[in-house]
Formats: sequence, structure tokens, C-alpha cells
Amino acid sequence: MDRACRCRSCRDNADLHKVTHSAVRGCCLFLWDRTDSGRVCPRDLGRNARVKGTKLRGVVAVLAAVVAVQLTACSAGGGQPHPVGATPKVALVLGGSATDRGFNQVAADAASELQKRGAISFQVSENVTNAEAESKMRQYATSGYDLVVGWGLGFSDTVFKVATQIPTARFVATGGVDILNKATPSVETWTYAAEQLGYLMGIIAGSTQLSPVGIVDGEQAPFVQAQWFGFSQGLAATNPAARQLPPVYTGSWEDAARASQATAAQIAAGARLVATNAEGYSPGVASAAQAGGIATVGLATLTSAAAASVNVGQVKTDLTPILTEWITRLKNGTFGSRGTTSTIANRSLVPADLTSVAAAPGMPSDLDKRIADLAERLRAGTVTITPWQPGR
Repeated sequence: MDRACRCRSCRDNADLHKVTHSAVRGCCLFLWDRTDSGRVCPRDLGRNARVKGTKLRGVVAVLAAVVAVQLTACSAGGGQPHPVGATPKVALVLGGSATDRGFNQVAADAASELQKRGAISFQVSENVTNAEAESKMRQYATSGYDLVVGWGLGFSDTVFKVATQIPTARFVATGGVDILNKATPSVETWTYAAEQLGYLMGIIAGSTQLSPVGIVDGEQAPFVQAQWFGFSQGLAATNPAARQLPPVYTGSWEDAARASQATAAQIAAGARLVATNAEGYSPGVASAAQAGGIATVGLATLTSAAAASVNVGQVKTDLTPILTEWITRLKNGTFGSRGTTSTIANRSLVPADLTSVAAAPGMPSDLDKRIADLAERLRAGTVTITPWQPGR
């Protein structure tokens, strides 16, 4: 974003403005404002002091040289981070609502929890489109925020672009497994172990001893396919006799009507339990499951009254321990060049809202303990989850 020179002369004639401002964009050194910076625009210098043409050309030449140096520094991606205060300022750029009971709320809840503890202060921008993300991130990065989190799978390219242009800021980019190796000195990266999330959900589903089991979800994205591949393994581990129906993808994370229709289709195919995710479409799954007298797994209990009556549990991504680590590294100067994965073992993939419902009365009372034991065995390597590969 170009910074405007606000002196009278540059308002009258933008030629010098174009040279000194547009060329350097966000890392421009020349924000002249006689009212607050004390700096004098060379055009006013030339007018007020009646500097001769050769002298003015000399000033412009010096400015051009400084601009060139600044451009080189910006393009190289160098720069030391600005000092972090006792209470770091964090900005969240979300691709959806901070109260969607799904992916976006994961980040918002973690930031809110750390703010309650006095560990950070934070600001959030919600429902940001890919087209809007760059300006939002740039605004935060140039406004004194210590960490800018681009919380959206479509934001990663934008995060790296802005980080290159503003090397004194620090960022987090999110994405699939491939993003872990893309971290830079000013950008840490995050993903979650989709197969593990699915595996844990499969453990919960299998514990009900219900069969057949259907799946309803939004878009058929690779990370979603990986989740349901892990789900199949967890289901088989706890209920080997369970039959799994082919997943139904509606193509939308938000369309509750489509999700309701897909759930009804799974019920018609014999499903006694439908596995799903906490997304905008969730109320449609819950209402159809309630009408069909079946159970669900994966919904947020607070989605609706219907969800509370049919859902046996979910797996939440708890970003609080991960965000805590990012803040610690910011403050001790070790932030950067690192990728982090939320897993069962590091307790950022956790079961939640485990309960028996009328359609699934057989939920074991010690399921929490069984899952804690699973986490220890995963950490020890005695339990392995086969990773998903495209085409599976």
C-alpha cells in the first residue's frame, strides 16, 4: 500500500511522490509530514529555499540512492523483528466467523483464552476473503502487532508475500502437511494431523457399537479425505464388525439444506450413526439425524437443540498450547523457521462433549480414560496410524 506524502507541494505535483513513494510501497522511509515528523519534502525545500536546479537534482539523486538501498533490503527479506512487549499484540485474520463452532473458532477461542490469562491482547478480522486478506495482514503488520495469524487454508501464499515485504513483522501461515517445510525466519507454519483427528473420531464412533456408519461432509478436499481415511482405521480398531457407507460430500461448508438431504440419504441407506464435522452446515445434519432417530459424531453440542439430543461427542482442535508456544518464542526471540502440527499426543487434538444419547445408549463410561491411554501409546509409538495418500 503506497504511503501518501502530505506536504502541499506533493499534493500539487505528484512527480516526486511517484519516485519516492510508489517505488518502495510498504517499506517507504519517506513519510513526510511537517506537522508531526519534522521532515521537509525536497519539493518544499526546493521552493522555500529556492534551491537551484542542480542542487535539487542532487537531493533527488541522494533520495533515489536511499530508496534503492531500502528496496534491496526489502526484497532480500532481511530485517530484525521489532521488540515484543510484556503483553504481545496478536492479530487473527479469519476466513470465517469467530463463532462458527468449527475451524475459525479454534483460533478465536485460543486467543480469547490467552487474553483472559493476561498473556496477550488480540484483534480479529472475520469473514475475510482471499482478495481482502493481503490488505488486512499488511494493516496489522504495520500497526505494531507482534504476530499476525493468517487462519485460512487459502491465505498461506498471502502470508508469505506480506512477510517478505514487511520483514520486521512475524506471521503464522496455515495449510496442509506440505506447509510444514515452508517456514521462514519470519513465518511459522501450522497444520493438524487430519488422520489422527479422524482416527480419534473413529474411536468414539466405534465405541457406540453402531453400524452401518455414514459420513456427511462439505468439500472433498485432501485434508478432509485424510480425516476420513483415519476415521476408518479408528472405527475398525474399536468395532471391527462395523460397516462404513461411502462418504457423501455436499460441496459446501455452509449449506445446511444440502447437508440435511445428504444425511437423510445416508439414513435411507441404513446408517445408524453419521459422522460429520462442526461446520456451518451442521444444523442440517443434526435436524435430519433427529428426524431419523439416529446418532451423530463430530457435531458441536451447542450447534442446536437437535445436535445436543443426537451427538455422542466430537474431536476438537485446541490451539491454546500451540499459541502459547508461539508467544513464548516471540518473547524469547526464537520465533521462526518452524512448523507445528496439532496431534493427539501433544494434546491439541482432544475429545469433547462425550455423552450417551437415546440413539446410542451403549457409550462406555470410561471412554475418556481409553483415549488418554491412546495418546500415551501414540506418543510411545506402540500405535501407528497409516497416513492417507491421494487415490486411497
